[in-house]
Amino acid sequence: MEAPRQDVEISALAAGFSLGFGVLTVWEAIKQTRRNRNPLRSIYLYMVWGEIAASAFLGTMCWLFLKGKVSPTVSVLFFVLVSWLIQIQFLMQIIINRIGLIAEHRRTINRIKWGTAAFITLINIAVFIIWIPAHTIPPVPIFVKINNVWDKVEKVLVLLVDAGLNWYFLRSVKRLVNQHHLTKYAPLVAFNAKMMVVSVTGDAVLIALMFIRNTLVYGQFHPVVYLIKLNIEMSMASLIAHVARGGINDMYPEAHFDSSTGPRSK
Repeated sequence: MEAPRQDVEISALAAGFSLGFGVLTVWEAIKQTRRNRNPLRSIYLYMVWGEIAASAFLGTMCWLFLKGKVSPTVSVLFFVLVSWLIQIQFLMQIIINRIGLIAEHRRTINRIKWGTAAFITLINIAVFIIWIPAHTIPPVPIFVKINNVWDKVEKVLVLLVDAGLNWYFLRSVKRLVNQHHLTKYAPLVAFNAKMMVVSVTGDAVLIALMFIRNTLVYGQFHPVVYLIKLNIEMSMASLIAHVARGGINDMYPEAHFDSSTGPRSK
C-alpha cells in the first residue's frame, strides 16, 4: 500500500537532498581514492565507499517502502538494518581514524576504537532484537511499545558517542597547539568546532524526526544526515593532510586500522 501523498512529498524532498549530497560525496571520495598511494589497502577508503553504498541502499529501500513496492518481510527488514548498522559503525570508525591522525598514543586510540565498536555493537544487537518484530506484518504489540521508547534512546546514545569523539578530537588538537607549539594545527580547532556543531545537530534532527507518524519518512532523511556527516569527515581528513603534509607523507596511514591506531609517539 502506498503512503499518503504528504509523506511521499516530504520523502521526495529528502531524496533530492540525498542525491545532491551524494554527488558531492562520491566526487570527494573519488578524489581521495586517487590521492591515496595504495587505495586497495586503505581501510579508510573501504569505509568511505561502504558508507556511501549503505546510504544509497537505505534511501532506495525507504522510497520503495513508501511507494508500496516492497513489503516489510523479515529478510527485507534485516538488510535495511544491516545498511543502518554499516552507516553507524563506519562513521564512528572514520571519526576515530581522524583522531588517530593527530594522536600521540596509539594505545589510547586502540581503546577508543574497540570500546566504541563494542558499545555501538551492543546498540545494534538491541535494535535488531526490537526493531524487526515491531515492523513486521502483523507487528508484535509488546515490541512496538518497546521500540517507541528504545528508538529514541538509541538515537540519543549515538548522538552522545558522536559528540564525545568530536570533543576528544578537539581537545587533542588544542593540546598539540598549546603543549607542542604546533601552530599549523590551529585552523583545525576552529573548523572542527563548527563541524562538530553541524554533526551533532544532524543527530538532533534525526531524533526530532522520530516523532513523525510515518517512520519511513524519518528513514528517508537518515541517508541525508549521514552523507553530510561523511562529507564533514572527508573535509577534515583533507584539511589534516594539508596542514600536516610535512609530517604525514600518506594522507591515511594504514597503521590506524591495522595493528594500531594513531601515529607513533615522538
